[in-house]
Amino acid sequence: MKLVVGIVQDQDAGTVIDALVAAEYRSTRINTSGGFLKRGNATILVGVDDEKVDDVLRILRERTHRASSGAGTAQAAGMVLVLNVARFVRI
Repeated sequence: MKLVVGIVQDQDAGTVIDALVAAEYRSTRINTSGGFLKRGNATILVGVDDEKVDDVLRILRERTHRASSGAGTAQAAGMVLVLNVARFVRI
């Protein structure tokens, strides 16, 4: 079991969540803000079996867009952490 933690731009979060729901993944969205440019972000948490991680990553890649920093340089569309989960319990 893995916990996929995706940090995406706020404007991409709704599209990402919609795509995850359409693919029957449950997720949790937490509104966050970045440090350097202090822009709004969303942290999306998805608990999945190991073999489904690549599909979740595909959805994140397809539904996010690079942003401009204002200085003419493109920023990454987001960041993803894939963490091992020792135990997953649905209550």
